[in-house]
Amino acid sequence: MAGEFLSRDEVEELCRTPIRARQLAFFERNKIRHRIDEYNRVIVLRTAVGAPVRPDSPRPVWRSNKEVR
Repeated sequence: MAGEFLSRDEVEELCRTPIRARQLAFFERNKIRHRIDEYNRVIVLRTAVGAPVRPDSPRPVWRSNKEVR
């Protein structure tokens, strides 16, 4: 699940500032979907900024629960 969100370093690199208030202003000004967690950190999905999702864990293979007759 860690691969779905930008890391703190990636958020700082994207916004070009380590200051959380300025990061929040950057996302609001550019209309990028985000949320604030309980520690007042900006949480951004990779898909919201167009970054590819990192495959930290392999996705499970889908199998039908129906029996083949």
